[in-house]
Amino acid sequence: MVMTLPFEVGVVVRDLASMERFYCEVIGCRAERRSRVPESVGGPAGLGGELEVVRLRVPSGGGASS
Repeated sequence: MVMTLPFEVGVVVRDLASMERFYCEVIGCRAERRSRVPESVGGPAGLGGELEVVRLRVPSGGGASS
């Protein structure tokens, strides 16, 4: 099996609201699911503590799955 498209990509941003607006309004993605990563995981991973995660679905239909 050859993977031709990424399954999932994570981007850490300072301003989540601006990032979400850009991806939804400009690119056409749709927010599918939100979750939080606790500080006990985000801190040791070098991600700055507790994180909010927004999973987006791309216009072609790929993205978050149930």
